[in-house]
Amino acid sequence: MNQVEFWEFVRAGLQSEEPLLLLWVVESGGSSPGKPGFKMAVTGRGARCGTIGGGAVEKDLADKAEDLLARGTGRPRLLKLLHREGGGGRRSGMVCSGWQRVALLPLAAGDSGAVDSLLFALKRNRPGRLLLSPQGLEFQAGKGRRGASAFRQRPAGDWTYCEETGQRPTLTLIGGGHVARALSRIMAGLDFHVRVLDDRPGLATLEENEAAQEKHVVSFRSVGRLVEEGELSYAVIMTYGHQADEKVLAQLAGKRLRYLGLLGSPAKNARLFASLRRKRVSRRALERVHAPVGLPIHSRTPEEIAISIAAEIISIKNQPKQVVKSER
Repeated sequence: MNQVEFWEFVRAGLQSEEPLLLLWVVESGGSSPGKPGFKMAVTGRGARCGTIGGGAVEKDLADKAEDLLARGTGRPRLLKLLHREGGGGRRSGMVCSGWQRVALLPLAAGDSGAVDSLLFALKRNRPGRLLLSPQGLEFQAGKGRRGASAFRQRPAGDWTYCEETGQRPTLTLIGGGHVARALSRIMAGLDFHVRVLDDRPGLATLEENEAAQEKHVVSFRSVGRLVEEGELSYAVIMTYGHQADEKVLAQLAGKRLRYLGLLGSPAKNARLFASLRRKRVSRRALERVHAPVGLPIHSRTPEEIAISIAAEIISIKNQPKQVVKSER
């Protein structure tokens, strides 16, 4: 489930004036089943959305939240769970040798404004900052210093947790064919903002692509100005022919992107790279291109190819940030 779907669930609960508790992992260490930012919403009627890592811990805490709501004792609280045998502290029954600190935060009508603002930013892929505290939710729109989530405890039981949110990674697919449609479904579910560009008006696979948040019919000569640079920018070239691929890659190879992939056989890509080298595209820029795109899983169908590309993108996304400098 992506962020928009989660917060739509929360907003629906608040609009119905139904009691609702957020379970939010604010700190963790070791091999814990859920990392900071994992979250779950539980309503008074027992509906649940999201995850804090699954398994016995999630079930026990969700049951506890439901019981607290039923008894009307849903006050803010923090729980530290130790996932190991023996020792002191509150043990979860798991033996993965990690720990989690989970905030239980009741939401009320007064939090609706923050939820609405967050959803507005998410749907338009705009940056912001979400803050949690015993006083409720707060969303601050605007671009700040992007970094890891932060949890701070203060005297007398007060605490704050904040994380950058609103703006999601953007995946631009240049070429709106069958693989693009399959990959759009996967990446939208992984909370990417998906943009598809093609130069063919009336293309069925583009018009039928319901997962992409943006779809544009544009000249491939203008693709470069539509793909933004930065650590949140990913792109895959998958046009209908090597000439169009070359035209697009010439514009994107030197850009400062988190990931750039090219769909095609090794022979086709080698020919394309040689042509671009003759046109003075730098070898270093071309070496950064993932070509052939995707992990080597012997994929054949559009859906299998999409899975291989998604897996490679996830592997890059979850590495420490190493955005390259522009080659210009």
